Amino acid sequence: MGKSPLLDRIHLRQNIVRWGVNILLVLALYFISLIVLIPGIASIGGRVALPWFATPDLPLRPVNLGYCLLARNYVRPTVRTVLARIARNMSTRYQGTTVIYLDANFPFLNGFPLLPHLSHHDGSKVDLAYFYRNATTKERLNTTPSPIGYWAYEQPQPSEVQPCQGKKSWLRWNFDWLQPLFAYTGVDPERTEVLLKELIAEPEIQKILIEPHLKFRLHSDVPKVRFQGCSAARHDDHIHIQVQ
Repeated sequence: MGKSPLLDRIHLRQNIVRWGVNILLVLALYFISLIVLIPGIASIGGRVALPWFATPDLPLRPVNLGYCLLARNYVRPTVRTVLARIARNMSTRYQGTTVIYLDANFPFLNGFPLLPHLSHHDGSKVDLAYFYRNATTKERLNTTPSPIGYWAYEQPQPSEVQPCQGKKSWLRWNFDWLQPLFAYTGVDPERTEVLLKELIAEPEIQKILIEPHLKFRLHSDVPKVRFQGCSAARHDDHIHIQVQ
């Protein structure tokens, strides 16, 4: 006799339930490790996690929780201290403003890059979002146009310096087809200029990378603020900082 269709359905349902339970167990173990084990191991190597959520005392958060769930939010304690100080200063000056971070570093293993960032490998680097406003109403926003924080580029004006015009690099992505989705926003020049001044004033910050047209537009023409070059990813969608 052939197999009963009813038994086949029962076995299929049992397999689905079994796989579902296994997946939930793996996710639960991963989450427990993320909250309990990984921070302790990271601290041995001199790294701490940036906050998962902003609070009134510490208005600093990731652009989305995916960065924390993937453990891409670890830095040296000095970096966290600097960012906390800047976030509090920005919130005091502009009530309700939250500093948003993007990729930082993995919790351990110096020299292991946080792809696609080749330099995020020692706990000293972190990317920050620009501040944005509504392009029409000029209303200040506390979010980024891109859900991941990257790839919403603040394009140079025709009169502004464009050292990479006509040059191609496998890391310098333009994503022209994506840009219309972000046209409703633009970089908030006032808050972002103040943020850059805060970063520049921090003696622990060694280097700040942004695109040349924003460096001059935001009046940040100082040696600490640099251009990453045409072979690296664009930096008119985020600010890269490196702490000594």
